[in-house]
Amino acid sequence: MNWYNIQNSINNLSISIDEEIGSFGVNAKDFIEEVQSNGSKNIELTINSGGGSVFEAFAIYDFLKTSNLNVSVKIVGVAASAASVLALAGDTLPTMTENSVIMIHNAWMPVISMVGMNSEEIREYQQELEKDAKLMDALNLKIAKIYSNATGLDLEKVQQMMSEETWIFSEKAEELGFVSEVKEGKKIAAFASAKDLAKMGYKNTPKDYVNQLNNVNMSENSEKSLMDKLKALIGGTEEAPKKEEPKQEVDMEALTAEISAKLTAEIEAKLEAKDAEAKEVKAAHEAEINAKAEELEAAKKELDKAKASRKPLEAKEDAVAPEKKEEVKDELGATILNILKSSYNA
Repeated sequence: MNWYNIQNSINNLSISIDEEIGSFGVNAKDFIEEVQSNGSKNIELTINSGGGSVFEAFAIYDFLKTSNLNVSVKIVGVAASAASVLALAGDTLPTMTENSVIMIHNAWMPVISMVGMNSEEIREYQQELEKDAKLMDALNLKIAKIYSNATGLDLEKVQQMMSEETWIFSEKAEELGFVSEVKEGKKIAAFASAKDLAKMGYKNTPKDYVNQLNNVNMSENSEKSLMDKLKALIGGTEEAPKKEEPKQEVDMEALTAEISAKLTAEIEAKLEAKDAEAKEVKAAHEAEINAKAEELEAAKKELDKAKASRKPLEAKEDAVAPEKKEEVKDELGATILNILKSSYNA
């Protein structure tokens, strides 16, 4: 499946873009290579797309604008978002059927995260978001310049229209200079339903256009049903009526509870993982402290053992105790006294 279709005729290369640009795994490089391989110098580009990748659209826009090809563009349904950029890739302004619409808005990207974060991770996430915001600002300026250069509108006015997500129907599109001519045309199948447009992030889709999409879808279903019955009758068998399946009502309370339970489980799992990590770090610290304590205790025991094995100093043999010295002195004195006494008596 592809988001574009190329048909080669003798003098022209007819290209139609009917789906989301850059979808189905097919990019701008594939588109450009296929166009170049056909060798035709005249390209008629028909757009009925709700947009898609702005980067892929830029690549194709720049290719068509800088090539030596003769490019004409017509809008036959919707040219929204990135598709409105491609609508201005021709040598002249595009034409537009009276039932078609152009939508211009600021570029956007999904940024919601349901992952649990701590304060540091939140700050890092904010820095990443700021980088994304600056990228969106740069893309918006490039897109606004493309619109302004093509239409002659002031850049500030274009930027305001993009900020407000402006849907431009045929008469207004010609008045503002987005198209060169509005052509009468029968209603065609819209590229997407109102729900599809909502999924692409469009916030201000006009009610009249939503009703038009719904009416087209209802009309298509009725015609298909009638054709199936006619074919069955011609073939001799009438198609058995299909039993309508009862519509299932959505239990919003149960759905809310289910989503809440899933989010709670995810958050608890994140918290448990963080708690387990903290416990592992704490256990490692405690093991390290215990190991150091055991080392200190072993060192203390070795020191006590060394002190206990140390021998006391032995007294020298010629050392005389003070008490003994006093006793020797007393005996000598007594002997001298006795000698003196004997001499005196003699």
